[in-house]
Amino acid sequence: MDPNVIVDRLMRFVRLDTGVFEEMRDDATGTIPALIVAAISFLLSGIGGYLWWLIQGYQDKGKLFAESLILGSVFGWLLWLAWVGVAFLLLANVFHYTVDMQRMIRSCSFATVPLVLGLLMFIPGINLGVGIAVFGLFFLLMDIGIQVSVDAQPGHVIAATFLGFVVFCFALSLLATRDDPLAPNVFLFRPPATAWADLASAVGRIPRLR
Repeated sequence: MDPNVIVDRLMRFVRLDTGVFEEMRDDATGTIPALIVAAISFLLSGIGGYLWWLIQGYQDKGKLFAESLILGSVFGWLLWLAWVGVAFLLLANVFHYTVDMQRMIRSCSFATVPLVLGLLMFIPGINLGVGIAVFGLFFLLMDIGIQVSVDAQPGHVIAATFLGFVVFCFALSLLATRDDPLAPNVFLFRPPATAWADLASAVGRIPRLR
């Protein structure tokens, strides 16, 4: 595929032209470029989380770079593919639609582009809001991408999209531990170890009946 075609579609997508979803879906030469677009989006998103951790004073910058930015972005990209795969399996095997995995990947690739806005997550005061808003938009565009790629009832598409999103979120949450932040962007905010500690502390503060 001509790189200029991808650049043109990206520029149109930024101008809110969702017709690029259909164009990517139908472009048989676009699977590899679609995977590259998604990989770059996750990498740029990971930079936002990396900068946030630096601002928080994380000491081991080399480990942070390797685990959060590089490996975290790779895991995010792989789990995005798993998200598409879960939606594919649900639509094909549970709801019995005719689905093409490559068409889904190509169509959903541009849904990852807003993740680039995760670069802004390092801004103090609004960082968590930025992360949540970006992933909310990501979910909505994934729903559009999946809907475009298969002739299915909207309710079934929403169910498939949500189940894939649950797998995506749960897996990245489990990867973002206190000692090894193997996840990008907003998933670095509340690693499970910290969350469980907070929960235990909250439960401990509940007044006991005597």
